[in-house]
Formats: sequence, structure tokens, C-alpha cells
Amino acid sequence: MKKYITIFLFSFQLFSQEKSKINLASETIVINSDNGLEIESFVYESRVVSKSKNTEEYSIRIPFDSFNEISDIKGSTFVVETQKRTDLNSSSVQTYDTKIENIYKSDSQFKYFVLPKVEDNSIIEFSYKSKIKQPRLLSFFQFQHSIKTEASKFQIKCPPSIEIGYKVFGNYQDKIVFTKTKKDGFDVYTWEAKDIPEFKKEENMPSLLYFMPHVIYYIKSYTYEGNKKELLGTPERLYEWYFSLLKDINKTDQTVLKNKTLDIIKDKKTDFEKAKAIYQWVQQNMHYVAFEDGMEGFIPRDAGAVYQKLYGDCKDMANILNQMLRYANLDSNITWIGTRGKPYTYAEVPTPLVDNHMITNVVIDGKSYFLDATDKFCPFTFPSPFIQGKEALIGGKTENDFKLEIVPQVESDKNKVAIFMKLNIENNHILGDVSATVSGLKKSELLNNLSAYNQKGNEIWKNTVTAYNQKIQLEIKELQKNDYQELPSKVNFKLKLEDGVKDVNGKLLLKPILVFPLKESLIDVENRKLSIENSFTYVYEIQYEYELPSNYKVEFLPESVKTENDLGSFAIQYKVQKNTINVTQRVEHKKLLLETKDFVLWNSFIKAVIKQYNQSIILSK
Repeated sequence: MKKYITIFLFSFQLFSQEKSKINLASETIVINSDNGLEIESFVYESRVVSKSKNTEEYSIRIPFDSFNEISDIKGSTFVVETQKRTDLNSSSVQTYDTKIENIYKSDSQFKYFVLPKVEDNSIIEFSYKSKIKQPRLLSFFQFQHSIKTEASKFQIKCPPSIEIGYKVFGNYQDKIVFTKTKKDGFDVYTWEAKDIPEFKKEENMPSLLYFMPHVIYYIKSYTYEGNKKELLGTPERLYEWYFSLLKDINKTDQTVLKNKTLDIIKDKKTDFEKAKAIYQWVQQNMHYVAFEDGMEGFIPRDAGAVYQKLYGDCKDMANILNQMLRYANLDSNITWIGTRGKPYTYAEVPTPLVDNHMITNVVIDGKSYFLDATDKFCPFTFPSPFIQGKEALIGGKTENDFKLEIVPQVESDKNKVAIFMKLNIENNHILGDVSATVSGLKKSELLNNLSAYNQKGNEIWKNTVTAYNQKIQLEIKELQKNDYQELPSKVNFKLKLEDGVKDVNGKLLLKPILVFPLKESLIDVENRKLSIENSFTYVYEIQYEYELPSNYKVEFLPESVKTENDLGSFAIQYKVQKNTINVTQRVEHKKLLLETKDFVLWNSFIKAVIKQYNQSIILSK
């Protein structure tokens, strides 16, 4: 779906002790309704550039698309040392198409210019005006950037007949001061903040929208020619607009698509089997191609046309899947949803900013399923990883017929890697056969990686076992992807681990645990400031069967252990049966989002796991 929000977090590295900063970042929105809604935005920013070699700091990108129009770009550089000011030449402003990964066609563009004659410790300024053409597509104002912001100010000026909605999100809300005043017949909404520190990204953090302080604003209603017009403000108003965008789709002859659907389900007995067959047909035959060009970012293409082309974006795939399910007489509806990068609910943000994705909902035997065919390998009935736990807006047959539901999180034991190793010891090396099966969202992740990086297929398969122990050598013997079957993906290996056993004074020291899930996941609590996001929860189950070397017996066997908390669980069992040592290992990661309050407990859990990874079995003659 259309992504028309741009976050101005500049990605540059500061090389000096003196850091650059934003003196003032400001934006004023002026809304009039004398001739219908007219919306203009006036942006101004002033920065201190500490080092002129950091050109990223004074290279300015102003994004826009077909829903807004940029004009009146001005800029200047003031060199403190010489007290000279140089203005930006209008001919230096260029317009470029925005290249967005995985987006085939987009109307996103940007104005680009570099402020002139910048020296160390210069002050740069720039400003511009934006005319906003679609009143439902207002954005947000952010108070934090990747350099310190000394002061920021956001204002909305509008007549009292225009009702404004707003909500503040993110950190440092105590630093944001809000006032509402009247001036020259206008209501003036003002948010001001001072001394907001720089934002520092961290690995595997959730979307920065969870942390960055920002205010989302929108127009609830306005009065034009004496009539009050409702715009946004509730999920009901938002859905009315969404429904209006869909009312004219699928009006062409859909006979070919309907016949194809009936052919797909002709041998299926139950609604569940019919839905599964249709979903997997769309997964296998439709190719995802993203479009974000104007209203194409919001309106699905005709289902019949999509069938003829066999490609489309999330809206197109949701639409054709929905139509086919309906041709099978199933209770199916198009569904809007924000991915996990959007920290909003429909009640908090009843605007198009709340979502960025479209899927299909089907109800079978009273149970609701969220189907996202853009993930080619996501198992039937599973939500795709990036919508788990999110609120979905499920459409209906009329403009008032919708419902809100929470997409369930997939249980960790459904996303499983199961490994069985039959091993023996020869000349202090560990040798043997390994079989691994991968299911659920773990399987989807594996198959998507294989599809995206086909030339690295063997490495990806081997990583199912060696991701946590690079000393293991594996030779692939057999592969079964089982792409669209209920069966897990499966791989068989020959294994070799050189010097896996140590001979100490005639006794053999064997560390039986060879695969180390979560070993590298200790958190640096001193420096880590932000929560950690995982794509899904999962389980590793690993069984080792070691054949005792001839003339050896077990002198020492570690005790079996089990530990569990709200974040994860770990269990390991040791048994000796005749001439074999059987070790069973189970590791579970339970939580999608590790919050900072979880870090101490998490580290305690991981340390307990690592301790068990270092246990040894002693064999003596």
C-alpha cells in the first residue's frame, strides 16, 4: 500500500568532538475551507554544521509525490568566521525519482540540493512550501533526529469550523509543550520541544516510530457552504473512505477467474480444503510487484486483470484471493492492516497512517484466518510474520460493515527446527549422519531465503544446523523442500567435527552439545537502550545419539536440567542406554519483542543456557 510518510533521520557519521545540531526545526500547517479544503505546509530548518567534510549534513532531500506539490525552496549558508552569507541558487535544486527497493512503480520523488560554500561551524538554513492535495493524507511532525535538536515547533492554523484530531507518540513527551490559542480568527494548535537528544539506531530494534517523539494530526471535519463534512476521526469514517475506493473495482467480466476458481476446488470436499487450495494457487502463481503511484497505492486493480497478468502488489493479491474465495462461496473479505512497523491502533490513529498493507480474511467453521499471499511460502492459516499481534480492519459488503480483530501470534512450537544426529567418535573426531526438519514460519523463512539467494542454497541449508557452530562440516546428501505441502522441509547431511573430543590422560572429554541456539544473544545492558524485535518465536529440538567407542564406558554424565521463564525455556536430558549416549536438547524463544525491562531476566536465562552448552561427558576405558 501507499507509503507517503518520510522520516527525516539523516544517516551520516560525525567525525569530530564538536557535534552538529539542529537549532530550530519548524513546520506550520495552514488550513482554509473557504473554497473547499486548502492545505499548505511551511517548513523551516536551521542547523550548525560542525565539519564541512560531512556533506550529508547539508545535502537536503525534500520528498514529495502526486499528493503534494513543493515550491518556494530557499536556502543559505552563514560562515561564522567570516560573517558571510551565501544564498542557494535556484538552479541548484534538482528533482529526482525515488528509488525504493522492491517498488516497481512509484510516484515518489524528491527535491535535492546542497547548501553552498559550507565551512566548519557554518549555519545553514532552508525552507520550502508544500501544497497538500489530499486532506486525508496528512502526515506527522517529528521532534527528534539523528543529531541533537535544540528547538522544534509545529503549528496548525485553521478556522474554528475545522475540527482537528491529534495524538503524540514516542519518547520525551514530557519535553513537548502543547497550547491552543486563537489569533486573527484562527485556532492555533502549537507543539514545542527543546533539547531533544540525537536518536541512535540499534541493531534489531523495532521501527523507530515506537521511540521517536512525533505528533500525528488529521482533519476530523470541516464546514463548507454551511454543510458539515465528516472526514476522519473514527475507524468508521476511515472505513467509509476505504470502502469508497473499492466500490468500482471488479466491474469487468470475471467469468474466466470464476471458472478457474471452480476448477481449482472441484475435488475439494470441505471449506477448509477449498480455501487452502485457492490460497496456495495464488501463492504459487501470482508474483508480487509493488505499485505506489498515486491512488494505485490504495486501490486494488481489477481481479480479472490481475489474473490475466499474474502479478500485482499486496492490494491486488488480496483482491484476487478474496474474489476467488467468494466464488467458492466462502465468507471472505478484504482486510487493511498496519505491519509491526506501525505502533498504532485504529482508535488511536483513525487515518490512513495506521496501516500500510492489505490482506484477506476468511472465516471457516466459525474461525477467523488472516491470509497474506505476498509471502509465497507462509503456511495456510498462518499470518505472515510482520502482521502478528496487529489490529486488522476487516471489510464487509457495505460502507458500515466492518470489524476490528487482533491477528494472533503463531505459537513458538509451530515454528520448529528438529534435528536428529546419529554420531560416533573416531580418532577424536565426531562423525555421523544428521537429519533436520524445518516447519511453520521457520520453514517459510528458509524457503524465502532459498528463493532470494538461490546461488547460496547449500549454505542456507547448512545454516539450519551450523548457524551456531561454524566448526561443523556438513555434506548435503538429500533435500526435500516440500514447498506447498503440509510436510516440513527436510535435509540430510554427513557430519564431521574435527577434534570434537579431547584425550586427557587416557580419558575422553566429549562436549555433546553441537548446536547452540541463542548462544550469541546476550544483551549489553550497559549500552543497549532500545527493545529488540524478533520476526517470530520458535523452538529448536535436537537429539544426539552417540555410539560409545569400543572398550570405553561413561565415567561422568552431567545432570539433566530444565529452566523456564516468560521469555524462553531450555531443557537438556542425558541418558546412557547400553552402548549409546542419548542427549535431548530443547530451546524455546517465547517473545516477539524483548523490552528493556526484560533484559536482566533474559541475560540470566541465556547465561544458564550457555553454561549447559559447556558441559562435558567423561569417557574412560
